Amino acid sequence: MNKRKPYYIIIAALCFATIISFFLPYLHLPKQNDVEGDGYKIDTAMAALNSNIIKKVAKESGIPKNIVYNTAKNIINGKDRQTIESRLKENEYYIIDILTEKMNEKVAELDEWGNLEKRTYSYFDMIDLSASVIKYLERDIVSAFLVILTLIMTVVLSYISGFVMLFRKKLTSYKVVKILSLINIFMSFVGILSINAIGIGALQVDKFYKENFGIGFLVIAAMNFVILLIAVIGNLHESWAGIVTFKMIMRQKQLMLMTLPFIVYVVVFYFGPLTGWIMAFQNHKPAAGANQMFVAWDKFIYLLTEKDFLLAFRNTLAMSLINLVFSFIFAIGFALLLNEVVNVKGKKLVQTVSYLPHFLSWIIVAAIVKNVLAVDGGILNELLVNWGFIDAPINFFADGKYFWWIVGLAVVWKETGWNSIIYLASITSINPDLYEAASIDGAGRFKKMIHITLPGIKATIFVLLIINLGMVMNSGFEAQLQLKNDLIKNTAEVIDTYVLNKSFFQGADFSIGTAAGIFKSVISILLVSIANRTAKAFDQERLY
Repeated sequence: MNKRKPYYIIIAALCFATIISFFLPYLHLPKQNDVEGDGYKIDTAMAALNSNIIKKVAKESGIPKNIVYNTAKNIINGKDRQTIESRLKENEYYIIDILTEKMNEKVAELDEWGNLEKRTYSYFDMIDLSASVIKYLERDIVSAFLVILTLIMTVVLSYISGFVMLFRKKLTSYKVVKILSLINIFMSFVGILSINAIGIGALQVDKFYKENFGIGFLVIAAMNFVILLIAVIGNLHESWAGIVTFKMIMRQKQLMLMTLPFIVYVVVFYFGPLTGWIMAFQNHKPAAGANQMFVAWDKFIYLLTEKDFLLAFRNTLAMSLINLVFSFIFAIGFALLLNEVVNVKGKKLVQTVSYLPHFLSWIIVAAIVKNVLAVDGGILNELLVNWGFIDAPINFFADGKYFWWIVGLAVVWKETGWNSIIYLASITSINPDLYEAASIDGAGRFKKMIHITLPGIKATIFVLLIINLGMVMNSGFEAQLQLKNDLIKNTAEVIDTYVLNKSFFQGADFSIGTAAGIFKSVISILLVSIANRTAKAFDQERLY
């Protein structure tokens, strides 16, 4: 315990040092352009445009939010009524009068409130500023609340960590401090984004400068990083004590050096590009270079409230679940049946034929599927008509109800042979003596499959299920892109095709595409974690 005592002293000192945050500048808004002194001049017209007026009018009128926003923007910019009406449908003209009235009322209200006379540096003044933004500017209420929350929680969590380390003289407290530190760092990052959202929206601060962080934030971030690092070291010290030693590592230094290129590859090509995630919090314009405008959570809010994205999300989940269920059933069933084939040459022939579709491009597979399901001369329609199941050929690509199943069955045909490889490999590891004992007891082939083969590959099934659950948000891209058309767009659009359209065709908004990618990643991580925890709870095989 004496060897570990310095950990407690250092961590407790760092945690209690957060009292400095009450006296140093914390998160604060950067200096406003073209304004003398430390005050802020509020652009009342722009603040009104970014208030909740747009959302209310869009909800009451049923007109898309982007149309209402553009109309309000044209009103603010002084465009004449004829120009504004030219961009609206005739039945939408009435919102011009509504928006003009509401915007004028809001501007008058903000004029009475006045400007901010000084920049805010102190802890409690920042909370007061956030509350003022909620009350008066009505701009990005979520971000304003998040600023208040992060200001309070970063200090509270640090004190909790300090008390934990002082009064719990156990190594298990390292895990608690590690978790609290991670939450604290996350909350601080949320605070940065949120305070910037308030700044650029309500106070028209155009750029994201380093001074957004503030000295207080840098102090707390540095302390929490040290706390986290020490907590990890302490946790690893307990977990690996006697298992992994320095001598053991040195004895395997050749293996360590061999893995180094792969680690570098992963860091450069997998973790390096994650820096691009910052675009999801910007209104990213390639021409602006480093001077991008941060919009905090606006892109995510847009995604979760847009009809097209929600439809794409629904379609992605539906097709992923169909692919997941069909792939597992057909791959496991095919592996079980193929394992029962006695003729070696026949078995190899079937394996080779079943693997081949995997190597075909989706362009070729899509062409085959379209020919099979064609109205004129399609094999399936010809068979159904000739056998009397239908009176006239069906246009499968004109009715959205067929699309999910078309993609699902195409994936099954293409991937079943390939997916069965790992199950066949797992079956070979089952002890042959079990089959011999079952034969002596009178078990047939079917009972052997049910009572020996399936339980024997159960671990493989669970691990692959967890991995595939993490890929639920990747229902495919090429298949949907090649098979969809405008008639079935609402059923065929998935998140990947949605990102393609938004990023390169419909306005070229890279930020929306990045936000959708982050959304997919977060959902995938949650699904894998939940599936892994569930497997652990039922004492089954898991990833970690």
